[in-house]
Amino acid sequence: MDDRQLERLAAFEAALAEMADGYDRIAAQLEEMRAQGKAKTATYQQLAARKLALRTSLAFFEDRGLR
Repeated sequence: MDDRQLERLAAFEAALAEMADGYDRIAAQLEEMRAQGKAKTATYQQLAARKLALRTSLAFFEDRGLR
């Protein structure tokens, strides 16, 4: 594997880890908002949509054995 391929692989691994961390942070934030009775707010709905998008993306990689 050449240097460029290694750099691309490292960038991919970092991006995938960032996606997974973002998913976990949003899930925790949504849980906290639910506990505060803020589940019907626009912010909650936006975060829920973002969580779903991240889950879909992560599932794509998981299905291919990349996570």
